[in-house]
Amino acid sequence: MVGVDTYALAVRLKAIFDKDVQAGRQPYRRALQAGIDEDVVDRILVGRRIPSASTLDTLLDGVLITDKERAELQAMRSSIIRILKAERGEEAVRREPYVPKSGQPDPIGISSPLELQQALQAVHVWGGRPSLRKLERRSDGVLRRSTVSDMLRGEPAVPDYDRYLAFLGACGVDNASLDAWVYTWRRLSAQKQPKIASWAGGMTPA
Repeated sequence: MVGVDTYALAVRLKAIFDKDVQAGRQPYRRALQAGIDEDVVDRILVGRRIPSASTLDTLLDGVLITDKERAELQAMRSSIIRILKAERGEEAVRREPYVPKSGQPDPIGISSPLELQQALQAVHVWGGRPSLRKLERRSDGVLRRSTVSDMLRGEPAVPDYDRYLAFLGACGVDNASLDAWVYTWRRLSAQKQPKIASWAGGMTPA
């Protein structure tokens, strides 16, 4: 990587957290209390994940740094993100398989979690069978490999909404096609809740 070391931000953050710990403070506990998952904190501090601007601000809240240092860390994060996006764009042009705009599975006729799972398997095939690692990367960390594996091969169930959309996007389903998938997700979710289904147009309770 030219100009920016992706691990430089992690090194700086780890040093700041260690300094706080030595001063008798509790930066890790503050991060968890602020709602940041422990695994996310660990991945950020070893350089395996670049935090969002808001997550970085949360990590820095209350630690022993100046406003100037905080601004420098945010600028470092922004520089890393810009370069990573540029590199990922070039990699996509070079390596990502072609995903056709037509012929994708149609979710409208889906009537059960099992059929939804089968449709998601078909989407995975339609998208070129991207590996679990690629799906994780394309979703910017929203998907975990274990989550995708459960979604495709586990007990049929209506997936978590955010992960459902992330999976569809990672397989190449474009925004124009998402409405039908969102409608299907809402319909299946409402089927088991008759009181909700009665208020949703076209969503007949099971």
